[in-house]
Amino acid sequence: MGQERLTSQFLSLQAMELKEFPSIRATILATVFVIIFAFVIPINDLYLRNTPLAGNLLPTNTVLVLLVFVLIVNPILRVFLPKFAFRSAELAALWALMVIPSGIAMAGFWRYILPQIANLLYSASPVNRWDTLLLPYAPDWLVVLDKVTVRGFYEGNAGKIVWDGWFKPFGFWIPFGCVLLFATICLASLIRRQWTEHEHFTFPLVQLPHELVRTPAPNSTFPPLFSARPFWLGFLFSAGFHTLCGLNTYFPSVPAFRRIRRLGEYLTGFPWDSISGTFLNIYPAGVGLTYLLANEIAFSLWFFFIAERLQQVLFARYGWTTLGMSATDFVQFQQVGAIVGLLVVIFWAGKDYWRKVLAKAVGRLKEHDDKDEPLPYPLAFWGLSFSVVFLVAWLVARNVSWVLAVTFVLMALGFYLAAAWIASNGGMLMVQMRILPHDSVWALVGSQRFSRRDIIVSFLLQKAFTYDLRETLMPSLLNAMKMADLTNLSKRCLMLLGMAMIALAIPVALFSWMRICYTHGGANLEGSTFLQWHAIHPYLLMVQAIDPGIQPNLVRSLGLVVGFAVFVGCFALRRQLVWFPLHPMGLIVCRGWAMENLWLMILLGWAIKGLVVRYGGMNSYQGLKPLFLGLILGDLTMGGIFGFAGAFTRKGYSVLP
Repeated sequence: MGQERLTSQFLSLQAMELKEFPSIRATILATVFVIIFAFVIPINDLYLRNTPLAGNLLPTNTVLVLLVFVLIVNPILRVFLPKFAFRSAELAALWALMVIPSGIAMAGFWRYILPQIANLLYSASPVNRWDTLLLPYAPDWLVVLDKVTVRGFYEGNAGKIVWDGWFKPFGFWIPFGCVLLFATICLASLIRRQWTEHEHFTFPLVQLPHELVRTPAPNSTFPPLFSARPFWLGFLFSAGFHTLCGLNTYFPSVPAFRRIRRLGEYLTGFPWDSISGTFLNIYPAGVGLTYLLANEIAFSLWFFFIAERLQQVLFARYGWTTLGMSATDFVQFQQVGAIVGLLVVIFWAGKDYWRKVLAKAVGRLKEHDDKDEPLPYPLAFWGLSFSVVFLVAWLVARNVSWVLAVTFVLMALGFYLAAAWIASNGGMLMVQMRILPHDSVWALVGSQRFSRRDIIVSFLLQKAFTYDLRETLMPSLLNAMKMADLTNLSKRCLMLLGMAMIALAIPVALFSWMRICYTHGGANLEGSTFLQWHAIHPYLLMVQAIDPGIQPNLVRSLGLVVGFAVFVGCFALRRQLVWFPLHPMGLIVCRGWAMENLWLMILLGWAIKGLVVRYGGMNSYQGLKPLFLGLILGDLTMGGIFGFAGAFTRKGYSVLP
């Protein structure tokens, strides 16, 4: 037994020695790019209103940087300075270190904090009743209450940033946000092995970057993907499609296919008008990503979306709104129940793994090797535990209800797990579920048991950290660690450098936000981020929760139970019946921006893959995979090209939703 243990330790050390650390030049380049993008992304997204440079979980900017190195830099180096050409592991490290902090500048941190906490004082009036219902109860450590500060932020101040009014709210938001990010890092470090090595998640979003960093074949200049003819067919189709559509935006006389449509254009009358706003949009990348998914996952994504649409029709047809809720609410609370079911499934399915992790964390187990995990298990476990305690205490110390504090922290981490689970296994470009951590609290006990301060804090926290998960940190962390696995990089070193990149991106992005807002005025920038929606949305929810108030609702509670039961039931049936076609992932994302935009492309991709596998077998599937990777890369490339054009024309064309 002792001999076996020594042998295991020796092999573990030997494996560690074979792991490659990110090179100095790759780290320096990544640092430069992180600084540049943290500064430029707010300008691009808010001032220029371009296609987002990041904006999803396969950020356009990171893929475009890889393309520049693969198609331009490396070929030149191989001709003139072959010893200095970038190796596969270096390019992989460059991509991973860029993708980890890619969301910080926008939805991953700042987008739903700055406009929101400045808008209460700026927009409060007797018309919206914020001046009486909200403003007197909003603490100065939570929102900005200096008139000069908020006026300059929303109307501009000739570029002069007024910092004074921000210091006290930053004293709450920045420590809270940073500790929440650290808790996310710890949780990702704990879950990585279970999902990667035991459950064998496919990580579809990593497949294209991995193909781009592969070493060229002998006597070849470019990675093998560029030698596949189907790849160019897919790339040229996507590039040509977006070229016509994009030029049509600038020059309406250019013929182009209309890619944004609504179901109401084709299906009219009662009760179909209840779903007339359903999108029928065309995004070639959506087809490409779906082709990489397991059949049952792709099927379940569009199946649950259509089931949600049919619920809308049934509620309209039979007048069930008289029960006190809409079909949208019923589905929303099913999603919340599904999130709870996911947490149960994660810990039950990996119960043996979690026992070993706990034993390792408390020092009772020596054999469970964690030398190449992103963080040592004891550090990750206790870091997560102390972070959760800190976050709850940080709120309770400010007289926030402990029920709301505990619920928010645990459900927020549950949301991040769900987003990572969906992205790692389902390849969703973005995750937005349109549910909030405290929905379950409102369904069970209502909102009137809580103070107005509690409600204000609740909705600002939920908006800031859980409303929009399109750029959330955990999926990017796990994608980066998967790239490390594929290219033999040290995950520990990559994670530590990634944490440094996050710490660098936060202040740079903050300065960029302040600069453009105090120069041009937030009211004159991208509308949905500021006064058209996101900056007012949490306050609209607060008013509803205060007057008339959210009442406990039996049917909403039933939605929680139904969502939990369907999710856990699908999971159990899949374990018992190999042929069972429904994957519970579809229930979590059936209502949200991503599925609303991509459901038709997912249906099309699923059908194409099914036909290819059925009539051509797996050889045909593998042979055609480059075609669908070409569709993805074509979309991302055209997004970059039109983004560059938009910097000069101030007119954008959105390649992706």
